[in-house]
Order: sequence, then C-alpha cells, then structure tokens
Amino acid sequence: MTVTNYRRIERRRSARVTLAVPLRVDGQDLSGDTFIRHTHSHTVSQFGCMIPLEEEVIPGEVLVLMNEHTRQSARVRVLTTRKLPAGTRYLGLEFTSANSTNFWKMAFCKPGARSLKRQYGIPREGTGSY
Repeated sequence: MTVTNYRRIERRRSARVTLAVPLRVDGQDLSGDTFIRHTHSHTVSQFGCMIPLEEEVIPGEVLVLMNEHTRQSARVRVLTTRKLPAGTRYLGLEFTSANSTNFWKMAFCKPGARSLKRQYGIPREGTGSY
C-alpha cells in the first residue's frame, strides 16, 4: 500500500473520478423480477463505479452495465448499497472480469499519485505568461 501522508494509507486500487456516463443496467431485483433501467454513473474508477438506481438489489448480485456512448457491456458485482435520507439509492459496483478495465475509455492515475495542480501567479520562464 502506498502512504499518501503520515496519517492515511491509500487503500484504493485506482483513483475515483466524478463522471456522468449514460448507462443501461440489466438485472434482477429482490423479488426476482428482471429490470432494465437507464441511469448514469456518479463516480467511476478503473475497477468499477457508483450509480444511482431505484431497484433494490443485494450485495453479491451480478448485473450487466452497458455504456450507452460506446455500446460496450460488462458484468458487474454489487459491492455496496446505500440509501440516502432523500430516498436516492446508490450502488457500488465492481467489474467481474479483468478485460473491462477500459470500460470508461480513459486512463486512471496510480493509487497514491498526487494530482497535477496548476500554479497561478508565477510567470513561466521566457513566455511572460502564467
């Protein structure tokens, strides 16, 4: 594990990014009825995502996610379910196969990597700009 500072150890396998990607979710609810719902991602990582979903599902349930931009599908496992006081239910999902690692079509930072921050107020050498 990578130490990010003196108080906290980074436990995530990849960085999380807030990204709204339109998704289609296929699965079964608690009563055994199949459903197909259109939703979007809330946060994504190389290994899964968090999505809002109305249906009640249990951790361990396997669902199928389809990225509506790319039409790529992937099987995911429900890791967590959370219902906020406002009534919105969020699912934490993990890809079940390693070939889904580029489902989001983006590159992720390594765990513990520091984000690049632009420095303001310091002019660049020879350009006269910041």
